[in-house]
Amino acid sequence: MGNMLRALCVLALLAPSLARSQAAPGWEQAKRDVLADYRKQQPGDQVKEITGPERKEGALIVVRYYGSAVVERADKSRTNDRFWVEYRLFGTRWELQTVKVYEQNVQSDIAAPSKAQAQELIAAAWKAGNCEGFDIRSIALEGEPRFQIEATRAEDRPKAKRSYIYQVQIDAVGTGKFRLSKEGAAYVNRLQHLLHWDPQARAWSVDPRHVRCGGFSEKR
Repeated sequence: MGNMLRALCVLALLAPSLARSQAAPGWEQAKRDVLADYRKQQPGDQVKEITGPERKEGALIVVRYYGSAVVERADKSRTNDRFWVEYRLFGTRWELQTVKVYEQNVQSDIAAPSKAQAQELIAAAWKAGNCEGFDIRSIALEGEPRFQIEATRAEDRPKAKRSYIYQVQIDAVGTGKFRLSKEGAAYVNRLQHLLHWDPQARAWSVDPRHVRCGGFSEKR
């Protein structure tokens, strides 16, 4: 009851100001502010596309829009950025508070291997891993792979390592040949696998660091 009374009191105090205030900025204004922020923060880059709003959040004195942008860097690489724009009401005027890029993914410049090829490569890596404690019954790829490139500078990009990250689930049965393996028990291993592209050999390979026999847990 006390909280409700306090909220009503705050609303009563704000009501005259809210009645005289400007209308909250809309999505079109948010897009203009996002473009201006990119020009200020990343003057060498170009915003190719802005989409949204993905959603809008708001209260009496705060409005926030969520959206996405395709940004082309000076080296012609592109990223998919996800951002939010926040406005706050000060007196009777709405003011831009923040433009925040909270997620950034580099667009791939090389196609991912087919799902069948990726699954075959990962299965071969596990076979070579000699996990005697587990008899692998199935390997499933979950969702779409995510591209990554190991380059922080534009001049490093041509020779940078390119990879795709896969979410993988491996189902197995214990053989009892490993201290953490019970014979006949069902096990699962959920992990990430990296497939690296070798431009000289023009072939994909599995990062062996993720073939870890100790990552299995018993199904309950």
